[in-house]
Amino acid sequence: MRTPRAKYFNTTGPCDPRRHYMLPPTPRLPQARALIEMDRYFVLHAPRQTGKTTTLDALASELNAEGDIAALMFSCERAESAGDDYAAAEEILLTSLRQAAEWAAWPEELLPPDTWPQAPAGTRFGSALTEWCRRCPRRVVLFLDEIDALQGNSMVSILSQLRDGHNARPGGRPFPASVVLCGLRDVRDYKVASGGVPGRSNPASPFNIVTESLRLDDFSADQIAELYGRHTQATGQEFAKDALDRVFELTQGQPWLVNALAYEITVRMGVADAITAGQVEEAKERLIRARATHLDSLVARLHEPRVKRVLEPVVAGVFPHVEPGFSDDLSYVRDLGLIRQRPPLEVANPIYREVILRVLGDPSEQYVMADPHSFVLPDG
Repeated sequence: MRTPRAKYFNTTGPCDPRRHYMLPPTPRLPQARALIEMDRYFVLHAPRQTGKTTTLDALASELNAEGDIAALMFSCERAESAGDDYAAAEEILLTSLRQAAEWAAWPEELLPPDTWPQAPAGTRFGSALTEWCRRCPRRVVLFLDEIDALQGNSMVSILSQLRDGHNARPGGRPFPASVVLCGLRDVRDYKVASGGVPGRSNPASPFNIVTESLRLDDFSADQIAELYGRHTQATGQEFAKDALDRVFELTQGQPWLVNALAYEITVRMGVADAITAGQVEEAKERLIRARATHLDSLVARLHEPRVKRVLEPVVAGVFPHVEPGFSDDLSYVRDLGLIRQRPPLEVANPIYREVILRVLGDPSEQYVMADPHSFVLPDG
């Protein structure tokens, strides 16, 4: 009999309950089940590495186990390469959908057809979903992960086909009962990505199929304690109360940071005794110096004009120059997770703030000629 592998804190990709310390995923998104039961189409958005894919994967498993729904999650990420070529995007998405269904190991009667029906480009995705739903004995629920990988005309085409199928359901057209568009951004920003004007109303817009927009929140202090408690239960190693407090203070519950600090301490630093606030502080410094992939991706965002317009006044401590479109820029930067969700306008957490300031200050720092020790006062 094989010995179960030791678990660890995950910092890469979706969580696996067999390998990772994790919280029950679906309670983090209690509204989703009710919306699916009402056959609604909705958006789930949150910054990267907050648990969206893990949560939807768990929800799909729960729905499938109940026997009334065929819930399938597949990623749109590969379709990014199609750009504005919506015919290529349709082909990639349909291939990804079929592969996901095959990997789910469903009974034959639930699987999509072996050959998709022939249809003109720009209608093929919707026609394929209709054919699958016509054959499937269960209500079909689709989770389109990484939906914001679609670009320009490809995004407009796919969302238009979803809207067309959604609106034709009362007339008897077979189509997915519920669709969840999951990505980094709220649906308002898809208009920007496809070349539209965010604030302009259009009843025929493909973006009007969405009835709700849900955001996956960060961890609370209690959830951090619960997550770290899984490690304590498995290993006996405790996190001191001041260490837990310091983790929440530094991360404000951002899930990747919470896991990354714990992984740094328990694996990379090899701490064997009870974990202290001082070790949390050391782990924070190590993460920032190492510029892990998550932090590096945030740094890359600092060069986007929309991000700069919001963050530069925050860093400088001045009132922003409010111009048309600023509120959409503000929403975009919030969706990226760079600033707090609610006023006042501040960087989302102390770790992000320190990374941003170090990156923005680095060019100037190269020209500082003074000895750093000259800034130290006599009392240290």
